[in-house]
Amino acid sequence: MLNMWRISWRNITQNKKRFFISLLGIILGISFVTSMLIADKTTNDVFNYYEQMYVANADYWVLSDGYTYSEDVVSSILTSPAVTETLLALDKQAFFELEGDKSPNQRSVRITGVSDQNSSLLKLPVIEGTLDNEGLVIPDVVANLLNKKVGDTIRFADLGEAKVSAIVEYTQLLASPGDWEAAESTSFRVMAPLDLLREWTGMDNELSYVRFQTNGDGHKLFHSLQEEFRHSNVYIQPVVADDRQSNDIGGLYTFFYLIAGLSMFISGFIVFNMIYTSVMERKKEFAIMKSFGYLQSSVSRLIFIEVILLALVGTAIGVPIGIWLGDMFMQALLAVFEFDMVYTLNWKIPTLTAVVIGILFPVVFSLFPIYNAGKTSVLLTLKMANQTYSSTRQYILRAVVGVGLLSFVFIDHPVSYLAILISVILLFPLLLLGLSMILKPILKIFFGYSGSLAARSLTQQLNRNANTSAILAVGIAVILLLSAVIETAPEGYENEIRNTYGGDLRVTSEAPWSNEDIVTLQSYESVSNVEPLTEAKPITWETIDGKKRQFSIFAVDKRGPTLFEDPEKDELYEELKKEPSILLGKRAFDEWGGDVGDYVYINAPSGVQQLKVIDVVNTSHYSGYVAFMDENHLNNEFGWANSFDMLLTLNDGYTGEQLRNQLWIDFSKHLSKVETVEDEIKSTTSALSGMNELILIMLVLIVGLASIGTANTLLMNTLERTSEIGTMRALGFTKQQVRKMIIGEGLLIGLSGVIGGTVSGVILLYVTSQSKLLGGFISFQIPLGNIILALIAGVSLSLFASWISSTSASKINIISSLKEG
Repeated sequence: MLNMWRISWRNITQNKKRFFISLLGIILGISFVTSMLIADKTTNDVFNYYEQMYVANADYWVLSDGYTYSEDVVSSILTSPAVTETLLALDKQAFFELEGDKSPNQRSVRITGVSDQNSSLLKLPVIEGTLDNEGLVIPDVVANLLNKKVGDTIRFADLGEAKVSAIVEYTQLLASPGDWEAAESTSFRVMAPLDLLREWTGMDNELSYVRFQTNGDGHKLFHSLQEEFRHSNVYIQPVVADDRQSNDIGGLYTFFYLIAGLSMFISGFIVFNMIYTSVMERKKEFAIMKSFGYLQSSVSRLIFIEVILLALVGTAIGVPIGIWLGDMFMQALLAVFEFDMVYTLNWKIPTLTAVVIGILFPVVFSLFPIYNAGKTSVLLTLKMANQTYSSTRQYILRAVVGVGLLSFVFIDHPVSYLAILISVILLFPLLLLGLSMILKPILKIFFGYSGSLAARSLTQQLNRNANTSAILAVGIAVILLLSAVIETAPEGYENEIRNTYGGDLRVTSEAPWSNEDIVTLQSYESVSNVEPLTEAKPITWETIDGKKRQFSIFAVDKRGPTLFEDPEKDELYEELKKEPSILLGKRAFDEWGGDVGDYVYINAPSGVQQLKVIDVVNTSHYSGYVAFMDENHLNNEFGWANSFDMLLTLNDGYTGEQLRNQLWIDFSKHLSKVETVEDEIKSTTSALSGMNELILIMLVLIVGLASIGTANTLLMNTLERTSEIGTMRALGFTKQQVRKMIIGEGLLIGLSGVIGGTVSGVILLYVTSQSKLLGGFISFQIPLGNIILALIAGVSLSLFASWISSTSASKINIISSLKEG
């Protein structure tokens, strides 16, 4: 007796073309899943790596809400036996001395002087040179832009010159623009020895901050220093690895898992189609096996082994391809971000996960046909041979349930998306029948009588053809929704930024603004209003589960600039005035994990405080990872006294670009940044533009995967109709006419999928635009470009898939097919 594994292998490879197409569907599905899992883990690792690089081994740091503070203030830290290592730093804004016509903003550079460039409290990944505490440390983007190498000299206007001693990879501490256009809104950053910077500036004994490491948990020292600094302009904070203010990548992970789930769903359908059709074809075989004594479990086990073999082969080929795709995807993804980040591909755990998924999901999708094979009735099957019947009642029930689920369009809940997609699948037989009737005359014009037969032949296996088309439609609908969201999101971001930015320009100084400075700002003809913006940063706080986080707290007042949006904004201003309390931005509120009315622990400059969270609001500042507090309470009880930022509102007809250079000239001694609202909009939306290209690639890949399902379905339809096609050939049909008929069927399935997917995508986009959560952010705009791409990809790939199946149909032998019939 043959081994059951060998029998199963022979069964699945008996029809080599169908086996290859089904295997290809699994390979592509598992490769997409693998690549998305790898992208998820690797992206998370990348941002964790740069987070930890910024924190290094520091436990605490001492900062100031003034310009600088004297080194004598931290003498107790420098001599404390509990402190194992310290790093002293001084920041100073300056200008490169460059040849050529560069604006002051383009030449602006922030120099950080440190006491030890090789300290363990810094992590500087060196590309070239050494951290010798003698020269400048510059990031590679600055080296490339200035055309500098180790040993070359860089001059700073009105300060001095120094040689480059090391060139390093991207790090947050030295994050710099990579081109002159980006330099218009972002300063360069370099590092110098602290003594050299003090010598240049004359700021002897002055510090911007001190980082230090303790030999224990440091809590006792931390609390004693909090008490020591309570009534000064100096405060202490734990060093926390939290870059959520600068990186809003939560949506990326949703994108990864959505694409992985979608590809697995389509691939699983291809497997289901193949196994179910195989079971239906072999009903007579199973009946004979059972008549010879095979048990129900034996028949089911035979099909189960076939599925396992298919899954093992598909996984063995698909996972390595997925690792390669994951690497390619990471390169494309990180190219979207402004800075030149490096990554190490995290493939081991995702690969193991993908292997498990690759073996399990074909089995899960095949459970029904496996069970159905074992339940085969001996007498009924032998009597009925291989006949199949379609139930009108089944189609009616399917249509009624589909229409019922479609009513979720009017329900504002996340479950509505799933209900709508299920309704699309259930209603597809009706859509396929309707499109067949509409397109039948067109097919007849292009394909002749074969076109009419193609439209009629679709009804013979209506459920299977409709499901195939529906899977294509679901893939297109989801991708179109994603692309529409990404296309319209910039407009939503722009509206939110303009409504909550507080002005037209944000001007940042190293030192608190003086009254004379404010008078100068108000004297500009282009400026209509000047408002101080008080931002306490960095401030550490705790989530509900005790994790330390870090953000900024803005001072707000009803008479001041608008920094957040809320329907009850006036009432919230009044609530903030009553007692020290805060409003949280949406992302900060989600990260905190508490409820409105609860208290959050915050390390204020004046000590640890419990502040009541009175509400959650929408704001563009730091993508909502921020808090707001009444101006008086922030100054008094919280302990933050100074403003380093000014918000300028311009008169009509003036732009921020016109004023930018004048500001750098007039306030060159202490100005550190000039940002326009347009700069903020561009910075926020630039990543979305790059993401749209990835979406287009995913659209073509998902359509390609679904087209494999189309090829599989058409091939199975062809094999089931061997006798019918043989009869047609015997009556005078040519091979070319048979091919045209199969191609016409594939074209109808592809067109139905594209049209149904487009309609479904528009419906999903409408639901999203009407959602209370996203309605004001995502507008109802149909992505015509992506729809055209979906139409071209869907039709062309469906034609290719049908052409593959048509070659099998044209090779059917007339005599043998009539004998089998």
